[in-house]
Amino acid sequence: MASPQIALSAADRLTLRHFRKTLPKSASASFTHSFAAIMDAERPFATDRATHGHLVVGACVVSAYRAWMTHGLDPVAAKARTREPTITIGKRTIASMMRLTAFFSKDAFESVRAYTQHRTDTAFGPSFDIHYADMEDGFVSEVTRCGYQSFLRRHDALDLLDLFCEWDRTWIDALPKAIRFHRPPTIAQGGASCRFEFRRDETP
Repeated sequence: MASPQIALSAADRLTLRHFRKTLPKSASASFTHSFAAIMDAERPFATDRATHGHLVVGACVVSAYRAWMTHGLDPVAAKARTREPTITIGKRTIASMMRLTAFFSKDAFESVRAYTQHRTDTAFGPSFDIHYADMEDGFVSEVTRCGYQSFLRRHDALDLLDLFCEWDRTWIDALPKAIRFHRPPTIAQGGASCRFEFRRDETP
C-alpha cells in the first residue's frame, strides 16, 4: 500500500521552479509529466518529510535530463544541460548561512560540527545511512548508503549520480577558513562510501 502523499513544501516548489526555468518551453510539459510520474511511483518511499524533499530533488534532476532528451539532445548533452541547475540548488542560501556562521560564531569549527551532527540526525531520512565520528583533530561524517543512488537505480539513471556529488560543492566551497576539508572518492567515483573529513585549521 502506497504511503499518503506528502504535499510539496515551499522549498520543494522553489526547486521545481529552479529547474523548470532552465528548460525551453517545448520541454516544459515533458518535465512536468515526468516529475508527476516519478513522484507517484516514489510514494512508497516517501515515508517522512526529509526523504520526500530528497525525492523531489531527485525527480527534478531525472525529469530535466529526460526533458532535454525529449527536446532532441543526446544523453551526454542532456546531462551537461542538467548539471548547472543541479549543482546550484540552494547555492545562495547555503553560502549565506556559512558566512553568517563564521561571522557570528566564536568558534566556527564547533558551529559546523554541531550543525553537521544535527543534519546527520534530522535532514536525510531512512534512505541514507550516515555515521558521525570524532577524530583526534576533527570529525568525520560518512555516508555508507546513499538515498540518491537508490533513487537513481530505481529509475535507471545511475549515470547522473556524480551530479549530486558536485552539488556538495555548494557547501564545501562555502566552509569557513577555520576548517580544512577532505573528501576521498565518493560512491559515484568508485569509493565504498562518501567520507567527509573536517579538521581544524591551525594555520595563522
